[in-house]
Amino acid sequence: MLESLYIRNLVLVPELHVEFDGGFNTVTGETGAGKSLILGALHLLTGGRAAASIIRRGAKSCEVSGVVRLGDSYAALREELAQKLEEYGLAPCEEGRLLLRRVITESGSRAFINGSPVTAAILKEFGDRLIDIHGPNDSHSLLLPAKQLHLLDMYGGLQSQVAKVAECWTRLTDTRRKLQELLSEGLAPEEIALLTHQLKEIDQAHLAADEEETLLERYRLATNSARRCELAGQLAQGLSQSDQSMVEALVPWIRAAEELAELDPQNTNGFLNRLNLLSEEFSSLANDLEDYASQVDLDEEALHEMDERIELIQKLKRRYGPTLPDVLETAERLRARLQRASTRTAELARLREEESAKNKLYLNETKQLTSLRKAAAERLAPAIVEKLRKLGFLKASFEVRLEATKPGSTGADSCEFYFAPNQGESISALRQAASSGEVARVMLAIKTVLSEVDDLPILVFDEIDANIGGLTAGAVAAELRTVGTRHQVFSITHLPLIAAAGDSQFLVEKCTERDRTITTMHRLDIAARTAEIVRMLGSTMQDSTAVAHATEMLNRTTN
Repeated sequence: MLESLYIRNLVLVPELHVEFDGGFNTVTGETGAGKSLILGALHLLTGGRAAASIIRRGAKSCEVSGVVRLGDSYAALREELAQKLEEYGLAPCEEGRLLLRRVITESGSRAFINGSPVTAAILKEFGDRLIDIHGPNDSHSLLLPAKQLHLLDMYGGLQSQVAKVAECWTRLTDTRRKLQELLSEGLAPEEIALLTHQLKEIDQAHLAADEEETLLERYRLATNSARRCELAGQLAQGLSQSDQSMVEALVPWIRAAEELAELDPQNTNGFLNRLNLLSEEFSSLANDLEDYASQVDLDEEALHEMDERIELIQKLKRRYGPTLPDVLETAERLRARLQRASTRTAELARLREEESAKNKLYLNETKQLTSLRKAAAERLAPAIVEKLRKLGFLKASFEVRLEATKPGSTGADSCEFYFAPNQGESISALRQAASSGEVARVMLAIKTVLSEVDDLPILVFDEIDANIGGLTAGAVAAELRTVGTRHQVFSITHLPLIAAAGDSQFLVEKCTERDRTITTMHRLDIAARTAEIVRMLGSTMQDSTAVAHATEMLNRTTN
């Protein structure tokens, strides 16, 4: 239910905060007082178009916000909206309350749900699940064929069968998707030949993911082996193998150190030892260099093989890389595609058989659903006609038509409500009805019949009392009260019978404040309701008959 409505700077309303009750709420007031303000505000809250002209003169913006609370009787809808909030990344409801807000400026409008900014489209998506407005030029959800089909299913208690059909459809479409993917992956013989050649080219190389770095290092060493051998030989010769070698150069110095040691053995013996160690170190280093030079590989054939290997790797990288691991990954992809191609025929046969079985199951469940819908339609149409009789359409016709349509998650049926208000008139789709007053009463009849299954919590009726009176007005009032036991109902009315039938009544009136006209709206207590009903009867509180009549009408409601 709509718990509260806040309006600021909307046309003639500088600021207004109204709290509502559940059940049946009536809105009354003099013609031109601004009763349509609640319609305008709710239109904005449900994502309707907003123009800068609705901003109160002198203000820079206007704002409308409403708090909607869903009770236990709307648990499924509450769960649905909670999932939508999570899906859109919006804040969850606190204590089951949803806050809708709209701010309009001269440059545009902004929408909010639970304090988070959203698009007008998202606000409309939530609003369409919460509020149905039946007034002039309104597009009602009940006029949509998809909604009518949903209501027929709810009326017939067909939810479990609808769920079965939806599940069968999901499974069928999943199998069809897999089948289509496999068909699109079909390989022509020349494609298979090409993939086989590419895979063979990679496999024959016997690649390893980490071999390239090691190979390049070996190749670098192999390409400079001659120079390394030459340099090692020069070093060995310079150290000990030539007449000018380091070892030979030390000989006279060793002799001088020997003589010095003989002359002063106590203080100079260490010099001779160190020179001998240098000579030995030079000789050992020369031997190690000779060994190194002898071990350098000068195998031209091995160098040629490494050169070819590097060229092969570079070629494969250019074709299937850019890196060696990429080449190996390409090989696995080729192998997998060829494997799928080899088993494709058997898999296609399996999927086609599975698709046929699932389609047969889907058609069986859909056929059963269609049969159940036809039976429900045969019960629903007379029930609505009976309500229409009470609402003044004594010769009206109403039909619920089912036609075959393209199969989908809701079955293979389309549903359309047809209506003719008078005998002898051709029946036509309800959405093509011209009179907004007639549509509102038809909506009321439908809502009354479907009140226990319709999951839209808030209903707003405007002009439902157009061109009616007397017994019909009383019947409309009674039906509105009936719908109000399941939904929160607002009726903007000029008829005292309907106004008095409300569980709560709100008065909209104009007044002047500081030389400016403003519109206000407030709840009426029993005394004020009596006075308002008297006014609607065209009299004053001085007319005791009118007061008694108003009191009697209100007593019917309170008692």
